[in-house]
Amino acid sequence: MDRYIKLAEKLKNREKVIGTTMIIFNNTIILEKMNRPDLDFILFDAEHGIFDTQNLVPLLQTCRLQGIPAFVRAQDSEYHLIAKAIDMGADGIMLPRTESLSQLRTAVDALVFYPEGRKGSGGHGQFRPGEAFEDFSKTRFLFPQIESPKGIELLPKMLEEYGRYINAVMIGPYDLSVMVGTPNDIGSPQMIESIQRIFDISNQYGKSCGIFCDDEILAQKYRDMGCNVLWTGSDKDFFMRGYQQEMDVLAKIK
Repeated sequence: MDRYIKLAEKLKNREKVIGTTMIIFNNTIILEKMNRPDLDFILFDAEHGIFDTQNLVPLLQTCRLQGIPAFVRAQDSEYHLIAKAIDMGADGIMLPRTESLSQLRTAVDALVFYPEGRKGSGGHGQFRPGEAFEDFSKTRFLFPQIESPKGIELLPKMLEEYGRYINAVMIGPYDLSVMVGTPNDIGSPQMIESIQRIFDISNQYGKSCGIFCDDEILAQKYRDMGCNVLWTGSDKDFFMRGYQQEMDVLAKIK
């Protein structure tokens, strides 16, 4: 079973899923070294990171060659930003600031072909080697991010109308913290209540759910709260942890 089908099944069954992020290192060697059999996906951040659909091509090609499911966090819910990423070889999209049905309609139109969507057929990385046209939509992934009270309120309606296309509901904790009035305090009572509500709604509809976790401590906390997608850390975080740890040791040498 390839990793794309395995990931789709894990998400459908709400099993534990592990993913991480590349945000500042546009380097295929680092990407190759990050590959692990227990890594379910890598997200390339085009919203807050250095990436766009042009400079992502070598990284997406590397993921394709290694069979790693590769997602792109789009800058916004715009057809060209989503469809172009898929054309270049992305396997799925994370959609930031999702708080309307029209955003999801745009995403679906850009992700899947007619009659369900309106995606154009083209791009060197659109199909995996040997992939049939009719199998395309089975392993193209959509992860809307809920990052506002408005998004939370509309989430049940989103899942009712577009749940068959949504693989997991995700939370961007820092943007959400701003929108609930506790900027960057992701542990505030308002945040814990909001996070729990998103998890509960997702679980009520039988949908996988997750949140960005700075580290393994938060991953365990959110897992205990009911999520199953542990989207944890980034290339920048991993580098800085290793750097600071080594420098702290060096500073203690007499």
